[in-house]
Amino acid sequence: MNAPNEPTPPVEPTPPVESKSAVEPEPPDRPEHAADPPFEDPGERLRAPGDLIAAVPAMLGFMPARSLVVTVLRADPAAPDIAAVEVVTRMDLDNPGRSAMGMLVERVAGICVRHRAVAALALVVDDRATVPTREHRGVRARKHHDLVAALEHRLDVDAVSLAGAWAVQAIGAELPWWTLTGPWSRGLQPDPTASMVTLRHVLAGRPLRGSRRELTDILAVDPVARDATATALDAAVAAAVRRLARIVQHGDPRVQLRVEVCRVLRYLERVEAGARLTPAEVADVAVALRDSALRDIMFGLAPGPRADGAEALWLQLARALPDPDRAEAAALVGYCAYTRGDGPLAGVALDAALAADPKHRMAMLLDLGLQTGLRPERLGRLADSGREAAAELGIHLGPEPR
Repeated sequence: MNAPNEPTPPVEPTPPVESKSAVEPEPPDRPEHAADPPFEDPGERLRAPGDLIAAVPAMLGFMPARSLVVTVLRADPAAPDIAAVEVVTRMDLDNPGRSAMGMLVERVAGICVRHRAVAALALVVDDRATVPTREHRGVRARKHHDLVAALEHRLDVDAVSLAGAWAVQAIGAELPWWTLTGPWSRGLQPDPTASMVTLRHVLAGRPLRGSRRELTDILAVDPVARDATATALDAAVAAAVRRLARIVQHGDPRVQLRVEVCRVLRYLERVEAGARLTPAEVADVAVALRDSALRDIMFGLAPGPRADGAEALWLQLARALPDPDRAEAAALVGYCAYTRGDGPLAGVALDAALAADPKHRMAMLLDLGLQTGLRPERLGRLADSGREAAAELGIHLGPEPR
């Protein structure tokens, strides 16, 4: 499917789109860094291609590059003539070969089926592309049209319409967009920072990153801190063994657990006050988190009034711990991000956890929930269990979130 040689004047083929909700999609077998499971709801009517394109960074949580962005639409029972945005997801463009393209379109089809889509919209973001003209169909036009044709054919099998497909070199004010399917048209994008969708996200305190790299940098290991912490781990283990020896005379294992939970909470208080933990302190917390019962109690900190401090603590650990201890901290970062609706960061954190420990059961379960679109509010039971377990030890983790 090639771009026509005789482009027509710009038109606006997009039907009105109104948000309903959005959480994370994608199947659990995605290649590392090949796809993201985003989410957020526009909450505004998007009537033209430019409006949709300008809303994409806010819906994803970052500015995509060399990506296929798919918006999944469901019928809105309250307004049959309006499609509702259910899920927005991003996938890498640069996986080579036809088999990779087949995996990509199968992944999109799986998302659409799980979310009972009536239609989907596709946006190709590729800085190597050029706008088609009367004289030239555009650089990378064949690749993009082949991808859209394969996607359209695959979705048709599941009775899902590809209602529109567009391409851009990048997302930004006054940059061009053009169609990849249907009547050929093109136009200029409105300013993404002026989008009502972006405004809603900023007012809600949701972060908008300049790129996906900013997300991975948040979890990037500090090699100097990691080496210092690795050196301190043996001493932390020895100290924990000595504490256990003093406590074991009580004959109640809950005494040890309570002591260790209180130690971690004291470190949390320091982080909440703005402190950075020393390598020895990071190692101390890491050794405590090796106890799954203690780790599970930590889930009770988010969502809730101490969630921000807890996430800051787990981030300090995730950046300073060697594998496999890094997995526990990264999984806790992923949980905190997931519960507050930051799917992009949750996905990156859970990827980091599974890279540090591919068999980490909790990270696997959270990642599966993320990939299959489990709503953040469905994770509340995990936090409730953590607060209940703490209460049985006589520890109050804070009020339940409303």
